[in-house]
Amino acid sequence: MQGKKLFDPRDHQVKIVTPEGKAMWASLETPKAWKDDDKEHFLCDILLTEEEAQPLIDTITGIQEKILDMCGKDDKNMAVARTNPWKTNDIDERVPAGFVQFKTKRRAFPENGNKPATPPIDTYVDGAKLDWDVVDYQVGNGSLIQIGCAATPYYVPSIGLGVTLQLQAVKVLELKKYVAGGTSDAFDSEFADGAKTTVSAATETDDDPF
Repeated sequence: MQGKKLFDPRDHQVKIVTPEGKAMWASLETPKAWKDDDKEHFLCDILLTEEEAQPLIDTITGIQEKILDMCGKDDKNMAVARTNPWKTNDIDERVPAGFVQFKTKRRAFPENGNKPATPPIDTYVDGAKLDWDVVDYQVGNGSLIQIGCAATPYYVPSIGLGVTLQLQAVKVLELKKYVAGGTSDAFDSEFADGAKTTVSAATETDDDPF
């Protein structure tokens, strides 16, 4: 039996609005491709404290545990993937100790016949949706944001049972503009004083993110 037929990812998808955190490597208007990969994605990472990150991690692992419990009897070899949509300082020393960096993404498809290309990510600044045809800046590193995403499971026998965070919308609370050819505030300087932002835990919702 093919792993992809064991469950419908949509049946286990959980919509999430993250706590407030620092934006990293946002590509919300123009999709990008990873090295040696022709598939393009819109991207946005968010940096949360370990305490703020734990409810989101629990949601992701909970999805995996539920599917393993349901499908394990049909595929005895099903196992959790080794890769996660988050990383810590133990995995990547560029992530500050005590923080967790989550990766969210959305696959971008080109125009195909009557089907239009995947539009840019809905991004809200000062309560208003950005018009990407008008603005001349991007959301820079260190901007204070929330992300609306969908935790969606996938299963590839050679990889395992994983969860991806599908990027849906971004709400910008404190904007640090990035202009092509310019500079955005350095990542390290954001945490040089050891300050910690107090925010609420991740929430699950069936409503539109923002």
